[in-house]
Amino acid sequence: MHKRVLLLALAALAACNPDDVVHRVGWFATMRHQRSIKPYARPIPPVAGTVSITGVEPAADLTTADRLANSRTRTSESINRGRFVYETYCLVCHGASGRGDGPISATNGQTPPGPFFGVRSLVNDTIARRTDGYIYAVIVSGQVMGRGLMPVYGDKVRGNDRWDLVNYVRTLQAQARSGSGARR
Repeated sequence: MHKRVLLLALAALAACNPDDVVHRVGWFATMRHQRSIKPYARPIPPVAGTVSITGVEPAADLTTADRLANSRTRTSESINRGRFVYETYCLVCHGASGRGDGPISATNGQTPPGPFFGVRSLVNDTIARRTDGYIYAVIVSGQVMGRGLMPVYGDKVRGNDRWDLVNYVRTLQAQARSGSGARR
């Protein structure tokens, strides 16, 4: 008798899908059908009037960006962190030495060439004369500051990593001027 009841209880339990039962209870159903944000699916702009936790975001114009001051000293720690960020996000387009000859650039010298034309060199005189704030603003909002070709990385590169990346780009520029190439 006990075996039959136990088998019947196990069969009923096995046939019961907990999701079906739980979601018939009102407050569980609202938890299942709530609005949720998927990471990286769509960057959400900050609420108007709030203060950014990563510092001042540059406006999408050159005069505001040029006034931003680099808050990170060019130390080996900052440059090494900047190199890591550069190799993660920038190298694929701008190349190891910053000349705009990354693997997906059309000017990479490979056969077949990459699909993207117009990848800027970061080590030419024009970019070297720009302020640290300008480079920071391009990282944050490449579509506006970077001729409309560069994707936006402000949602991926955050906080001090942005300034560390600026410091590493300055290191690449110094290496290009001295003719030493990319440091590995």
